[in-house]
Parts: sequence; structure tokens; C-alpha cells
Amino acid sequence: MEIVMHKKRQVNFELLRILCMYMIVIGHCLFHGRVTAKLGYGTVNYFLSYLIQSFSVVHVNCFVMIGGYFAIDRSFKSERAIKLWKQVAFYSLNIFLLSALFGQAGWADGVKAILPISSKTYWFASVYMAIVLLIPFVGMIATRISKQQYQYLLVLLTWFLSVNHMLFQTDTYGSFNGRDLPGFLFLVLLAGYVKLHMKADRKYVLYGILGYVGCSLLVLASVYASVELHLEDTGYFLNYNSPLALLSTFSLFVAVRNFSWKETRFDGLILKVAGAAFGVYLIHDNYLIRYLVWDTFRASKVARTHWAVIYAALIAVIVYLVCTCIELFRQRIFRLAGIAYRKTTLYRKEQTFCDKMNQLLEIKQTKEV
Repeated sequence: MEIVMHKKRQVNFELLRILCMYMIVIGHCLFHGRVTAKLGYGTVNYFLSYLIQSFSVVHVNCFVMIGGYFAIDRSFKSERAIKLWKQVAFYSLNIFLLSALFGQAGWADGVKAILPISSKTYWFASVYMAIVLLIPFVGMIATRISKQQYQYLLVLLTWFLSVNHMLFQTDTYGSFNGRDLPGFLFLVLLAGYVKLHMKADRKYVLYGILGYVGCSLLVLASVYASVELHLEDTGYFLNYNSPLALLSTFSLFVAVRNFSWKETRFDGLILKVAGAAFGVYLIHDNYLIRYLVWDTFRASKVARTHWAVIYAALIAVIVYLVCTCIELFRQRIFRLAGIAYRKTTLYRKEQTFCDKMNQLLEIKQTKEV
């Protein structure tokens, strides 16, 4: 049965955005909080830790696909890139200043704080900025080739960026673990294919969920098999560009896209919290404070207890909520400051620049049938 795509269905993706960011936060708690490293092999907590990581391997991929899905066939807006840079710079500079105030940062950190995108202060933000700037050209390709050409392109990229790496354990084509520009471009194109060439149908919800669960369990099984066989890379399939991770990502994304969302009174709250998700990442995973965040909750101290993973999950909720409140406060400050800023000469120059860039990169997109 086909379903009609309503605007309110975007809440589906915003819920997925929130879920993905929570997966990222709990993953950072387990890794940067040194919880997983201290768990004894074969214990219940060891199993739970890798169970969470196996089901969370989709988090970054889905986050990128959401952005690609909505931007792939839309006009380029350079304001989006500027807004992204301002958000990254705000947290990079302020966290540096606070760290320097307490003697925890030096001049080299200051340079990184001033140039957060170029210096890769946040690896995800650096790669994502490139995606934002390249999206009009990706959209030009996606909307002008036929469905068959699109499928051929995705098959080639899957081989180059995923299967070839799995078979030969080499980054011959520039993508080692999926945390790079080639990997993100592939995800944007994959999201574009879902939007442009896959009809919305409720049956894909079940298929997608089954695919996601099945692939996640296979990832978990691969980890245990690697440990038992004493392989060097025990977590290969936890890489973002592994075949299982990509298939799991695609399955979950398709399931969410085809889920028929019924409007609720909580939609406004969901959209607001989802809009703060990127800020949650920028706050808690800045390299100057990431270990301090988890050490504050003594995450590694409880790694040997029976409730270590449950405690980590609860810590992740607290960190997520606190960071969300901080980001919503920042958004409010920026809105108030924007009232005065829009009266300045600098703002007018910024708008003139944006208008020229938008006009330069305006793409008359025509989808072939």
C-alpha cells in the first residue's frame, strides 16, 4: 500500500536525528569514558556494551543521510554554511577560553579554536561542512541521471568505498573507515536515491526494521567471532563504511522514511530538541573537555560493577539533556543578537555575498523519468 508524503512526516526524521545523537553520546561515554576498555571479556556488561555499539553503528551515517535527503533536490543556500560555521566557532572558541582560564589549553589549542573547520577540531563538522558546500553539485548529478544510471553509480561506489576495503583492508579509493568526505558523499547520494527513486510504501517499514535488526546482530556476531579467532581488527564491522553498517543504515533510514507519523501535541518539542542535536555533539565532544565530561560522572570507575552499562546509558541521557539546554540557550542568544546584527553593514555585506553565491550555484534540477 502506497502512502502519501506529508510535511508532518518530517517528525519521523527528527526523531531519528535525536536517536542518532543519543547513540553518539552513549558511544562516546563507553569509549571516551573508558567503560568498554575496562569491561571483562565474556561478562554480561561486555556483551551489552557491544550490543549497544552494534545497534548504534548507524548513528553518524543516518545523521548525514537526513541532511542529504532534504538538501539533495533543493536550491543551495550559502546561509546554511555560514550558520554552521558560526555555531562551530562559537563552541570551539568559548570552550577554549574556559579551558585556557583554568590552565588546560595552550596557544596551539587557540589556533585550532579560531580555525575549527580547517584544523579538524571536530572531525565530523569539518567533513560535514564540505558536504554542505558540495551538495549543489551532488544534487546536479542526482537529479539529472536516470534511475538505472543512479543504481550503477551506487553499486560502483559501494564496491570502491566498502566492499573493496573489506576484502583487501586498504583505503585504495580514499575511504578507510567511512569518517571522510568520500564516505559522506556516498551517503548523501544514497539518501538522494531513496528520495528520488523509491516510492513510499508501508511495507518497507517492516522490511527496514528486520534488515536493521538483522544486520546489527550480524555486526555483534562478527565482533565475537573476531575475538574468538584472535583477529587483529575485532571491530571491523563497526566501521561506518563496512557493508553491514551501510546495509543497516539503509534499512533503518528506509523504515523511518516510510513510517506513517500521526501528528501529536509533542511534535513542537520533538522539533526543538532535534534542532539542538548538532549542538549536543559540539559541546560534549570537544577534545579539550570530552574526558572531563565523563570523568565528572566517574564513568570508568563503575566499569567493573554489574550496572556499568546501565549507568553509562543514564549518564548519556543526562549529558544529552544538559547539552540540549545549553544549545537552546545559545540559539536564543543568537536570535536576540541577530536583531541588532541585521542592522549592521557587516550583515548587508554578508547577505550580498550569500545572494551572489546562491545565484552562482542555483541549479535548475530536472529529474529524468
